[in-house]
Amino acid sequence: MHRQDRRILGAVLLTCAMAAMSLIAPSAANATAQAYACDSGDLCVYTGIGTGSKCSWSNADPDWYTGSVTCSWADDQNVLTAYNHGTSTAYAYVVLYSGANYTGGYDCIERGQTMYINSKNRSHRWRNICG
Repeated sequence: MHRQDRRILGAVLLTCAMAAMSLIAPSAANATAQAYACDSGDLCVYTGIGTGSKCSWSNADPDWYTGSVTCSWADDQNVLTAYNHGTSTAYAYVVLYSGANYTGGYDCIERGQTMYINSKNRSHRWRNICG
């Protein structure tokens, strides 16, 4: 399955899961919101669907392994989901790259959106275009 197909399938599954949780009970919807706890202005990545181990940044990072904010689990675990909780209107996307220094394959997440990714990532930056 291609990376784009995985992302589409993952987004559909994530949307369905979140919709189902909101139908179960109001407390389930609250749990969903709490699962994606992420400070305003940050990019947050998770090992689960908004849960599990989390790393977050308020700025771009060219290398998650050695940057100013290190993500200790990113070298041996996939990012399953990510949340772009950015607030700047100058940047419509946060772009996650598979390689250091903004290289390799990438995923774009619109401001205010969550995305199912399930891939290795090593750097990110905010951009006004995807890519």
